[in-house]
Amino acid sequence: MEPPKRMLLNYSLKNIPIPPNRLYMKKLIEMAESVMKRMRWRAFFFLRGEDQEAEQGEDEYYGFDSRRCPPQIEELKSFEDDMVKLIRSIEFRRPRDNFQRTLQRDAAHIRGSEDIFVPADKTRNVYQMGKMQYERLLHENITKHYKAAEEDEYDRINREARAIASELNIADRMDAMARRESFITLKDHKDNFENALPCRLINPAKSEMGKISKRILDDINNKLKRKLNVTLWKNSAAVIEWFRSIEMKESCTFTSFDIVEFYPSISEDLLNRAIRFAKDHICISDEEVNIIHHSRKSLLFSKDRAWIKKEGPGLFDVAMGSYDGAEVCELVGIFALNQLPVRFDRNNIGLYRDDGLAVFRNISGSMAERIKKDITKSFKDLGLRITIETNRRTVNFLDVTFNLSSGKFYPYRKPNDKPLYINRLSDHPPSILRQLPAAISRRLTDISHDENVFREAAPLYNNALKESGYGEDVEYAEGRKSREPVRRNRTRRVTWFNPPYSKSVVTRVGQKFLKLVDKHFPVGSELRKVFNRNTVKVSYSCMPSMGRIIKQHNARICGAERGRDSQPRRCNCRKPELCPLNGDCLASKVVYKATVETDGTRVPKEYIGSTETAFKHRYANHLMSFRHERYENQTELSKYVWNLKREGEIFRVRWDILRKAPAYSNLSKKCDLCLTEKLMIITADKSKLLNKRSEIISKCRHENKFYLSNFVGGVT
Repeated sequence: MEPPKRMLLNYSLKNIPIPPNRLYMKKLIEMAESVMKRMRWRAFFFLRGEDQEAEQGEDEYYGFDSRRCPPQIEELKSFEDDMVKLIRSIEFRRPRDNFQRTLQRDAAHIRGSEDIFVPADKTRNVYQMGKMQYERLLHENITKHYKAAEEDEYDRINREARAIASELNIADRMDAMARRESFITLKDHKDNFENALPCRLINPAKSEMGKISKRILDDINNKLKRKLNVTLWKNSAAVIEWFRSIEMKESCTFTSFDIVEFYPSISEDLLNRAIRFAKDHICISDEEVNIIHHSRKSLLFSKDRAWIKKEGPGLFDVAMGSYDGAEVCELVGIFALNQLPVRFDRNNIGLYRDDGLAVFRNISGSMAERIKKDITKSFKDLGLRITIETNRRTVNFLDVTFNLSSGKFYPYRKPNDKPLYINRLSDHPPSILRQLPAAISRRLTDISHDENVFREAAPLYNNALKESGYGEDVEYAEGRKSREPVRRNRTRRVTWFNPPYSKSVVTRVGQKFLKLVDKHFPVGSELRKVFNRNTVKVSYSCMPSMGRIIKQHNARICGAERGRDSQPRRCNCRKPELCPLNGDCLASKVVYKATVETDGTRVPKEYIGSTETAFKHRYANHLMSFRHERYENQTELSKYVWNLKREGEIFRVRWDILRKAPAYSNLSKKCDLCLTEKLMIITADKSKLLNKRSEIISKCRHENKFYLSNFVGGVT
């Protein structure tokens, strides 16, 4: 097999190139629509005098937002009109620097290529290979561990999810399982990589029921940890706190162990045993158990075909990257720790996911070997295999090295793992770039025992910062470790506006937005209590990074063949010369424009619309509204046509396609077709436009078919 070509990128894939103006505008419209919908809901409940917390319904609806469009609020109308004016007023410039030129050049190369760009598994390398070679590698890795699922397996899972969601009253808030295509990364750190091309298979498909399971499992795990007093770490800081509490460190030794392939090794029987164990200590309902088990039903998708694992019964899988995978591992970890021999002090042994660490005092070589056998046997009885090392004075755990001899801990990085940060010239919000050196300093301080340890580790990070264009060095955060706990203030409900940031934008979007809040909700205003500088704030979001651009390109290339229009004909008119779109009436997923011209002195009027289906179907509906008066109010276009008819004007309607764009997908969770339509309406000549509403706050019609409540089977 031909070795892939390594793409030389000497920067982090988190760097952001300056986006095209149209892409920025669509993102801005998306964020503006989001904040205005949330402000409408807040105003709606406030004016009705209802509890503000009831608006979110996080407990009742498990954090799933309502998909309904909020009602229009008269008190917000002028504010929303000014928001549309703000979007229209955006001005751009063309910033130039060498780093951005490099990003733009690489992004253009990626977008223009027909090859796939495959990231490495544990390094920052990216490899370029042909589509056929990539698909062959992907298929080989899928068939190694998976087999084809039954044709209706996908439908059965979604029907079961619909039944559960209906019981929870959230079926109209959740989407059916998204058919996310599996992909591979290359293990270029392995020996003989260029000849063997070892890969890691990634399955990103996951049911949204996992979000509910995550909440349930998180609550179960927290209750179990408090009741059983087990040591289950969440981060490095918790491990450091545990290390500090060890007494007489000079007489202790570490035992470290790693659960081999923890996620895929969790069987259905092991999870059931862990749940039964948890039920012995806390209350867990049958409904909650059912949700946890349903979330374990997993499918792998490739070329619109579903696959299931060869080994093991049914669809059970604890997939890496699933919403609740980490919580399942924590529950099994708590169960595993409680199965260890009672002579082991639970305070002296703990787990972080698949990594375990224990400390023992005054043990001999034979005792250490006995401990090793007991721990190995305890995990083996659960069907888990571990690698274990005992009698160690120093251990590398997560990103920290712990030393019992000196009683100190140090920052740790894997060999050849050189830090690489976003460049100072990346198109990130300035606040992120300004805070990066300080954030690294805080992190390095937290995992350094004292200032001397910090100074020894600092050069590596200082060099990485300089290579990324920063002039600052990391500094020891004096007094950070001995901070007194800060008194927590009352939590204030804040509505955030997250406009995208780009150097190419001259307009100060955040500043103008806050001025609109001051203007439309002054002191004395009825809505001043919920909309002011303390309750409405701005935080800039980011445009797609280089890593995101690579993922989007790969998805486009891999889906090009499957996404090809199954209808080769562009027109099926009986009289092609009368086709409304000059032979392209079967085009779908389009934003179109209707221009109404008269024989009189009237200025031509324009109407902008969109359709996911073939344009000809939408065109037929327009013709029906022109011919039958009872459909006059169907659109602003039909209203205008009927006014012309009543006035005896002779008119003609010319149809044009403005843009083609993909409709809503439960993969991307957004509708580019609706965003493009809104962009066309906002930027159109207002004096000619028939659309009375900006359409910026409107419900996407194309997402309805993806709701679990509307799922009827087949491909959604």
